Amino acid sequence: MPGPEGSAVQINRMENRNYDVVIVGGGASGLAAAVELGMSSPDLSVLVIEKMNEPGRKIRATGSGRCNITNTKAAGYNRIMEFFTGIGLVTRTYENGLVYPYSESAADVAELLIARAESLGVQLCCGEEVTAVRKRVDEEDVPRFEIESNYKDVKGEHRVITEAAYVILSCGGKAGPTYGTTGDGYRLARELGHSVVTPVPVLTGIECEEWDDRAEPSALILAGTRTQAVASLYKDNKNPVFKEAGEVQFTRYGLSGICVFNMTGHMRYDRNKGESLRDFSIRINLFPEGRFSDYIESVQRGRFSDISVRDMLCTVLKEKLADYVTERFSSLLDEGTKETGPDGNGNKAVKDLSTNEIKTICDIVHGLEFRPVKLRGWKDAQATAGGVSLEEIDEVTAESKIAPGLYITGELADRDYPCGGFNLSNAWLTGLAAADDIASKG
Repeated sequence: MPGPEGSAVQINRMENRNYDVVIVGGGASGLAAAVELGMSSPDLSVLVIEKMNEPGRKIRATGSGRCNITNTKAAGYNRIMEFFTGIGLVTRTYENGLVYPYSESAADVAELLIARAESLGVQLCCGEEVTAVRKRVDEEDVPRFEIESNYKDVKGEHRVITEAAYVILSCGGKAGPTYGTTGDGYRLARELGHSVVTPVPVLTGIECEEWDDRAEPSALILAGTRTQAVASLYKDNKNPVFKEAGEVQFTRYGLSGICVFNMTGHMRYDRNKGESLRDFSIRINLFPEGRFSDYIESVQRGRFSDISVRDMLCTVLKEKLADYVTERFSSLLDEGTKETGPDGNGNKAVKDLSTNEIKTICDIVHGLEFRPVKLRGWKDAQATAGGVSLEEIDEVTAESKIAPGLYITGELADRDYPCGGFNLSNAWLTGLAAADDIASKG
């Protein structure tokens, strides 16, 4: 490994270790696998190698620090709950299916997993980074893995070689790099013969062109606004490829909120085919409960039909949204004249709206359109789409079809799910599946 200014780092000593199972990554799937192996196969020696200074760092941050462990609708829900009940975690389940630790503390979940692993004899080596995993055959023609890693202490940097019969790659994807998930596992998997579907950040915010301060009108005025709505994603302005109700958050850069996060998992495109993110459009239905035209017509028939379009919109939408919809309406009808005086379209009395003008307002309210230009990066993303190809992994056991004895779990594989505990469920479940399969082989 190169040192400062390209000089070679002096390796102070060589260490050699031997374990039955080596788990690369002390996150959710890695710790679940370690604890399960400790319980089901106490005769197996298990080592977890974690490059961060403590295991479970990303677990501690999940669910805004509350840790949405699983969901009653998640695949493997019963198996996951059996595991956590078995290690003594008390949970609470909400009507929407979300399951949390009873304390609603993500740190408690991480600490419990670590404590159970240690009490079961699992070895945890933190601050140690795996640089290579190689498969070979020993003198007795038995397949073995050789794991090369480095760690630093006051004496310098040390190179370690660990041999194992089984390896579980639980390195995570690339989302949340501050917690150690920086994509290391993709290189390790490739070197063992696997192919990797290009990783992209998902469950993240979307930057849109309407937030440019030169846009007319600029959606910057919406920053800090939240509203219940239905968000739809279109590709090439055809039928929606995604649709979900929920809270939409208008930020300083664009769109956020759980339904927007879930939308990002559907924003796939192929650059080789000339596709881009700009092939998509997002429409926000601000009034999904009914036809907004019915409301406008009721105002026209009522006592206060002389109120302005803007004031009418303020009776239904939050003020910033009403202002923005008013400006969009005015810009469409004024054809760039930018009328702002008493005769401008935003100040027009509701009673004087024409059929065409009512339609224009309703089109905006039911389909406020935004054009995405960028997904927020890995630092903001909650999950990774892409990863080790599922065609090369046994769906039941998480074992590699290319390198038997190797297991690929959690977000390292090409699986991603919506918000609501589903991604964390996948991490627990695949870690447990790997542990169960190893235990069955004795």
